[in-house]
Amino acid sequence: MFIKKLFLGFLVGTLALSRQIAPAQGFVNLGFEHTTLTEFLVNDYTGYYATNATVPGWDWAPYQTFGFGDPYTTVTLNNIALDSAAVTLHGANDYTPALIGKYSIMLQGGSRYAYGNSYAAIWQTGQIPSTAISLIYWGGVLQVTFNGQQLSFSDISDTPHYSIWAADISALAGQTGQLLFTAPWLTTAMLDNIQFSSSPVPEPSAFTLFSCGSVLIFLMTRLMAPSSTPVFPVSPAKPTLPKASCGRDSHTTA
Repeated sequence: MFIKKLFLGFLVGTLALSRQIAPAQGFVNLGFEHTTLTEFLVNDYTGYYATNATVPGWDWAPYQTFGFGDPYTTVTLNNIALDSAAVTLHGANDYTPALIGKYSIMLQGGSRYAYGNSYAAIWQTGQIPSTAISLIYWGGVLQVTFNGQQLSFSDISDTPHYSIWAADISALAGQTGQLLFTAPWLTTAMLDNIQFSSSPVPEPSAFTLFSCGSVLIFLMTRLMAPSSTPVFPVSPAKPTLPKASCGRDSHTTA
């Protein structure tokens, strides 16, 4: 009996110790590719179905599925809010297609008809890799924080549909905390392909540098070019004519 209690005590202590020394979990599903889809019949007459999707590893706000399914465990697939704030998932074949792969997240902060303090956000708690130097994501302009600390992002490349953003997080490497992406009121942005990189923040792309250089050369050329406005000779001053008499004419009768 004593040995059994001793063994159970040793087992409990070992489990508790293993929990304390277990490594913190890294961030998951950074490309939003892992999901489970569920369809809901919306209209029997038209046969219209709404589809909801899970976003494993992430939490979000506001909880909004436009009345279909569980808003606390799923988001709406391939749908957007008209005015309210919303977090939605979009596939490659949607009219607002995924930026890369099968799915991307859209954050809608709400239109001018929504409450002024509305916003859309998605977040996850995890450990930044110890080798991470920069954080990269694809999408639009978003407010990004880690454990409440604002991260400063630079636009390192642009495409017709999205930009690539990068921030220096070398001082945060190995830390555990909440990574939060927010679209404030009156803003909407896509989000995808979040990466922790062991490379420094990349320099702007060659295309971006070429474009900026071309604009700069054009402006300098315009400023340095001689004026094309013709110079005309100054006309001689006109002679001053005597003022006309204000008296009566000589033929006027009394």
